[in-house]
Amino acid sequence: MKVSDINLTPTINGDKENIKNKANDSFADILKQSLNEVNELQNKADDSIKGIASGKMDNIQDAVMAIEKADISLKLVTEIRNKAVEAYKEVMRMQV
Repeated sequence: MKVSDINLTPTINGDKENIKNKANDSFADILKQSLNEVNELQNKADDSIKGIASGKMDNIQDAVMAIEKADISLKLVTEIRNKAVEAYKEVMRMQV
């Protein structure tokens, strides 16, 4: 039985050119783009809440899904920030 290699390259909508560009981005660029995506998800969730409150949105499931996506993405960004701060503190505690 042949076992194929595991491909650890991130795929974003299957766009290979986008993957190549992502590999050359700096950490700051990736972080900035991630924060922008989280912000967009938060804005969509806010719009969904306003749509439900005003009665303009008929499909509540889509609103709940948008709100949960925003919540999960915010929790992920918060955990990444916590890990980065923890790593910084650990480096600062090191003795040279």
